Amino acid sequence: MDRIDAMRLFIRVADAGSFSRAAADLELGQPTVSRRVQDLEAALGTTLFQRTTRALSLTEAGERFYRRAADILAEFDEAEAEARGLEHAPVGLLRISCSHSFGRRVIAPAAASFLAQWPNIRVDLISDDGLTDLVAEGVDIAFRLGEMRDSRLMAKKVGEASQVVWTSQSYLDRRGTPQHPSELGDHDAVTFRHARQTVWDLTKGNEHFEARVDGPFRASSGETLLEAAAGGLGLFLAPAWLASECTGEIRLVRVLPDWQGPSLPIHAVWSSGKLRGKAKLFVDHVEPAITAACGLTRLESARP
Repeated sequence: MDRIDAMRLFIRVADAGSFSRAAADLELGQPTVSRRVQDLEAALGTTLFQRTTRALSLTEAGERFYRRAADILAEFDEAEAEARGLEHAPVGLLRISCSHSFGRRVIAPAAASFLAQWPNIRVDLISDDGLTDLVAEGVDIAFRLGEMRDSRLMAKKVGEASQVVWTSQSYLDRRGTPQHPSELGDHDAVTFRHARQTVWDLTKGNEHFEARVDGPFRASSGETLLEAAAGGLGLFLAPAWLASECTGEIRLVRVLPDWQGPSLPIHAVWSSGKLRGKAKLFVDHVEPAITAACGLTRLESARP
């Protein structure tokens, strides 16, 4: 087996997390796959996988080799496609990761038009409000909201969305409409559960106010908090692209319309090397949709 085939097999095993699953995908016997990985490890003089009776995971050397092998194979595939005149006909699996809400509101609709344009590509979307391990899950491209926390990842900023305060009209009818951020402390807010203390940093022109908020409901999902706010549980600080469905149905209205929270950057991230191939095609395709979503202006204001 040549080095290119060996790297492809290694990556397939790493992505599958199992010799047996990789063997089934490749229609090979498990002993054959295991032996070929062992031959690769012997040729490299290192151990690529940590093997236990319950799990298969990459060693530190395996993670480094995975990133370099993925880059080498991508370069090889591009060169091969160019030589064959197929550079405009990408094929294969594209694995994407993002949050549940961003996947449903932005990525899935964009994927429909993307797949119509590139019918030989298949998309596998991992929607998770946690931070998916890109290498362990074999993710080609991920979309992360907020400031980047992992400096090891490659990133491209693809959008920035302002956040504003939302709630249901029924909540305001019951509790009254705040006229200034200083009044938010007397209201209920629905907040993310990972924040020990929630502070909404709100601005209006040159005016700035830090509102400390709390409430009876917390959750780890933006979609869940959105529904909680629409159901009358309290105020919610969120970008317009997330709240757009509920504003169209008048389930949410904007509070403090002259004030806005900090902008929420959106990055496309990947594990290493240049953004290329199917991942680059998808980022280029979805970027206008992200820009449009970040620039939503159809906002219903609360009744006084």
